[in-house]
Amino acid sequence: MTVAAALLSIALFLVFGSAGAQKLSFNPAMSKAAGHMGFSKRAYQRIGLLEVLGGLALLVSCVAHGSSFLAILNEVAAGCLVVLMALAVVFHVRKGDAVKFFAPALVIGLLTLLELIFRLPG
Repeated sequence: MTVAAALLSIALFLVFGSAGAQKLSFNPAMSKAAGHMGFSKRAYQRIGLLEVLGGLALLVSCVAHGSSFLAILNEVAAGCLVVLMALAVVFHVRKGDAVKFFAPALVIGLLTLLELIFRLPG
């Protein structure tokens, strides 16, 4: 594992952990965002749970080596988080939102993809 991948894993854990925790707590800002996107409270909290679990998987896999369980967990989690962020962008575009509303999901998704590429063997 490269230093860049480890640093990205830590940063992404903080990003996904924070965003997911906000969705899980369903504070007023998240309530408004969920309503705008057409999600129920439970559905938005499930998305938050996926973000928290994915962020945790990225963090614990910092100690992964080779093709160990934790290395595979990282690759699966990173792939799932990339798909989750791509879906977030799609949902925002379908709602007609301005770029400033989906740019964070796009950037975080690209950083997660970069982290995955850094960790792939070879």
